[in-house]
Amino acid sequence: MIENPRERLSRQKERLQRLRDRARERYAGGAAGLQVASLISEMIDQFLIELLDETLTAWATQHAPETPAEVWVRQFAQNIAVVAIGGSGRGELAPFSDADILFLHRNQSHAELNECVAQVVRDCWDAGIKLGHSVRTVADTLSSARQDPHLATSLVEARLLWGDERLVSQLTWKFRRQVQRGYAKFFSDCLAARDEERGQFGESDRQLEPDVKRSTGGLRDLHLIRWIGYACYGTPDPDLLRLEGALTQDDALALSAGHDLLMRVRTDLHFQAGKAQEILSRDEQLRLADLYDFEGTPGQRPVERFMQAFFKNSEAIADIANRFVARHRPRPFLSRIVQFLLTHRSNHFFLVGPEEISVASRRRPEVFGSLERMLNLYELSGLYSVEIAAPDVESVRQAAPKLPKKISDKSAKTFLSILGQTGHVGRLLRGMFSTGLLDILVPAVTHARCLLQFNQYHAYTVDEHSLRAVEAAENFAATPGPIGAACRSIRPRHILHLALLLHDLGKGFEEDHSDLGRKIAEETAGRLGLPAALRELLMFLVQKHLNLSLVAFRRDLSDPKVIADFAREIGSPERLTMLYVVTACDMTAVGPGVWTDWKADLCTDLYERTMLVLSGSRPEFRETERFLQVRDEVAGLLQVPAGDEPALMELETRLRSFPAHYLNATAAPQVAADLRDLEELETRPVIVRSHFERGAYTGEYRVITRDRVGSGLFNKITGALTAKRLGILSASICTTAKGEVVDSFSVHDSDHADEIPEFRIREVEQAISDVLLGKRTVESLFPRHSPFLKRSSPPVTAAEPPQAVIDNDSSDRCTVIDIFAHDQQGLLYTIASTLLDLQLSVTLAKIGTHVDQVLDVFYVTDHNGGKIHDEARLRQIRETLVHRIEDFSKQGLQTAVPA
Repeated sequence: MIENPRERLSRQKERLQRLRDRARERYAGGAAGLQVASLISEMIDQFLIELLDETLTAWATQHAPETPAEVWVRQFAQNIAVVAIGGSGRGELAPFSDADILFLHRNQSHAELNECVAQVVRDCWDAGIKLGHSVRTVADTLSSARQDPHLATSLVEARLLWGDERLVSQLTWKFRRQVQRGYAKFFSDCLAARDEERGQFGESDRQLEPDVKRSTGGLRDLHLIRWIGYACYGTPDPDLLRLEGALTQDDALALSAGHDLLMRVRTDLHFQAGKAQEILSRDEQLRLADLYDFEGTPGQRPVERFMQAFFKNSEAIADIANRFVARHRPRPFLSRIVQFLLTHRSNHFFLVGPEEISVASRRRPEVFGSLERMLNLYELSGLYSVEIAAPDVESVRQAAPKLPKKISDKSAKTFLSILGQTGHVGRLLRGMFSTGLLDILVPAVTHARCLLQFNQYHAYTVDEHSLRAVEAAENFAATPGPIGAACRSIRPRHILHLALLLHDLGKGFEEDHSDLGRKIAEETAGRLGLPAALRELLMFLVQKHLNLSLVAFRRDLSDPKVIADFAREIGSPERLTMLYVVTACDMTAVGPGVWTDWKADLCTDLYERTMLVLSGSRPEFRETERFLQVRDEVAGLLQVPAGDEPALMELETRLRSFPAHYLNATAAPQVAADLRDLEELETRPVIVRSHFERGAYTGEYRVITRDRVGSGLFNKITGALTAKRLGILSASICTTAKGEVVDSFSVHDSDHADEIPEFRIREVEQAISDVLLGKRTVESLFPRHSPFLKRSSPPVTAAEPPQAVIDNDSSDRCTVIDIFAHDQQGLLYTIASTLLDLQLSVTLAKIGTHVDQVLDVFYVTDHNGGKIHDEARLRQIRETLVHRIEDFSKQGLQTAVPA
């Protein structure tokens, strides 16, 4: 009886679900990750074999009825082999992993094979197994493996599932010979494929949302060791590689423990998602930390302790993989000859060649028994721009734990010399970090190793971030522009690099990390024997490393008081220059795309203004110079005759009615355009301009009108933009002395994937105009019962609670409110509505988004145009803002748009 296709599909799905349920029960019962992976692999093997038998039997019954089905299948199996490769070949599958299968056949044509394979593949996909498969002969497989590294590496794990064992033996024997004869190509192909994967999924083993399979320190690094081990020793098995002397016992144990943890996490991610899921996201980190019963400390949350353990595991795997690769890298004969001929002795202890430096054989006991000599090795590695030989790196690693914790003056001097180099400091510090030497020189590094900062801002752990900051300084030193020039001018250079290494090592404790960092800097300076002046400089840079960015991003830089106060805090041009570079390097090392052009411009603006104060020049001169430059450019654009003094004086008076931040941040052509629009306000009370680049969905709406204190203008404009589903990226608020308004809003229109159509731009302009003219209310722009008014997704589990910080000291005229919150569309309108309800007027707004966190700054006054001084009133403002933002995050815009 022929089975109904629908019944067949249902039966296969039920069978697969039973297999996964069994694996889930075993996992929930406490089975190790590798045990569960092995069980899943065995069950999938059996599933495929049964499926193949059923398919072949059905085919024989239908197409060869003259022969008993079991006889036909047995004969068929003499020319076919079903081979598990890749993860299937290793016997290691996560619950929703792809199954990699090679259908191997002899040279004869098998039409029935193609038909049966097609049916098996369809059944697997219908049942819920993604089958990666190919149908080849032995010759085809070997030929393809020469061109395709992914196929070649998967064949390392080949194992027979069903059919002719002789075919598999023939394949594995010939493939082994092929790899041995082409070892250099196989090695380079494996490494290139792995490097490409790391670049795509995470070059650091301490990336904060790692891919457990593909990121550095993930499962793929374990596979890389297996592939190279197979090529060199004929086996991919780590235990056999240990017996061959290719791995130490400690490394083999670390790989085994690391392998099990990664498979445990991967299995849990698959079961939780109900599909293949390799990313250990922030929400999953929180869940697993709770599931694995991690406890917090006063300075670390449970999730941070869990991820620190995870990253230490990844770091160990990545380190072992890197050392294994270095030891087995093929060295062409000619390269070895050149290395031998061009090698010279240095310092009686070391042999320096064109590619690497090594320790002379008879000097090894002296070098690897002395911290000073090992630091000499790293120092010369930098000076000669060569790598340290892999066996010597291994010797340093083994020697480091036995060294005394106290360091000599010579060792300290050599370490400072290394820090003062150019172009190799980051590489050398990474080398000393991986071997443990850096922990001896700077003990605070040990606590920061793999330390997680559980927030949306940082992309790396503290140790990785610190090393990247040093590398950023070296990169800036080789680039043009103000930061590059400042970086190259810094002396002493070793203090800059040491400050960058130390600046975040105070994290993970209960105390503020900047204050604790100052103590760590003081201890490190004493340990390294720094003189008093350099000690104070180092302590200052570490403690104040956030201050320049805080002022640049949160304060009105056109306010002379802000600049004067900041200059007083810094104290000298030398400190300012170093803090400027530290800021740029720190933000660059946070993660990709964090150090943007506009952040660089703000920091550079603050740096230049403060430098004028500290170097003795009057800041008013710079402001006057800038004002006259803008006046002359605008006069030319407005065609004011050069000799017409009354017209020039009238223009100057007009320009002086604008606040300083507008003239500093606005290009002359835009100032001229704004002046033309302001002249039209007599006949057109509201003018809305828009600008979108062709092909872009990010642009600007510019509003020109008149205002009065307490009118809620800022609230109305943000409300209109929000009602039209626009994301507000930044805002520039400008009110002239005459009460004229020139407000600019940079927006993102996600309603249109390509170029914004003209009708959409006109629609938004009309909405803004209607609201400001009183023709419509903001509330009427929001469609009633629209899903847009409600949260479209659940609150972010890992989001930090909102904060409202009030500063009454930075501005003489305004109260400054800093708001920290999780970014969501409609947040700015919610804040603007709250400020209006609190009877506050916004005179300046600085809107900033860091990854998915906003830091919005509002300069506000009361309805009389003054600061708010009453403590009870300030407390009410702060509490109301936080409460409204919390309500918004839970309920959506309905909190700001009453029915």
